[in-house]
Amino acid sequence: MEARSDSYYIAEVLKGNPDSYAPLVDKYKQLAFSLSMKILKNREDAEESAQDAFVKAYKSLESFKGGATFKTWFFRIVYTTAISKVRGKQKNLVSFEDYKVSDNELIDTENAVGQMTAEERSAHLHKAMDELDPSERAILNLYYFEEMPVDDIAAIMDLTASNVKIKLFRSRKRLYEQLHGLLKSEEALA
Repeated sequence: MEARSDSYYIAEVLKGNPDSYAPLVDKYKQLAFSLSMKILKNREDAEESAQDAFVKAYKSLESFKGGATFKTWFFRIVYTTAISKVRGKQKNLVSFEDYKVSDNELIDTENAVGQMTAEERSAHLHKAMDELDPSERAILNLYYFEEMPVDDIAAIMDLTASNVKIKLFRSRKRLYEQLHGLLKSEEALA
């Protein structure tokens, strides 16, 4: 079957051919699940959230104006759906504002992480990411793992590009703080 552009399938759905939505689902289902999983940290919730996002996108296709790519527009829906699910499940998210790490400690943490094997680094990174706020996990995931440009992330998260850069900076710092905490607790156990 010949691969066509997202706009072709959208136009077909809007003409009354709902089966044309299936190629868009196939194309974006793994990315939608991945982003939902990074935010929700639970497979069942992530699957449900991704499915909800596809339904919302389908019902809102008429409002898609093409100012952004379909992928960016859709990922905004995925992001807001997952964040809404988090807010519905827990009212009080953990705040890391009280825990601060000095610049020297961050450098020590960076050096310690640099001496780990790739497998150890990956395990520690995943543990640290799990401790972040859902929006912090999402922004780091979109930027580093999905390799989305700042402007696309801004559209998805309904922020300005400047705000995205600030949130990326703060999220990276909190990630380092979490890594530092993990390494300190391991040191204490050793």
